Amino acid sequence: IEDCLLVNNIGHYRYEDFVEESAERVKKWLKAGLRGYRASGSAAQNLAHVASGQVSCYYEHGYGGPWDVCAGMVLVKEAGGVVWDARGNETDLEMKFGKGSVCAGGRAVVTDVLKVAGQPTFEFSGGK
Repeated sequence: IEDCLLVNNIGHYRYEDFVEESAERVKKWLKAGLRGYRASGSAAQNLAHVASGQVSCYYEHGYGGPWDVCAGMVLVKEAGGVVWDARGNETDLEMKFGKGSVCAGGRAVVTDVLKVAGQPTFEFSGGK
């Protein structure tokens, strides 16, 4: 993780438990020696930056829907990267509508980023 330039979206939710979990995750990455942290509002752009090598990894727990990430997932996979959810499960294009999570990059960096972040506990349900 020491060589990782990570881009992360936190999303628009401001429920206290979501904000606390998101802030703790960033704190864990920084304390683990993360080389650089960026925040950007476009999942598609972030995935394109991963695919092109401009950033090492993209993580988001709570993107808007499959339309936010489908094209970028293809780009990352075609570039030889992996696209997993925030729990470390490989994702595919059979995603469900609604909020989701994504972590994309090279296999080793994605593994490290997820290991440091830990499993997200905030669930997007009931209108959250």
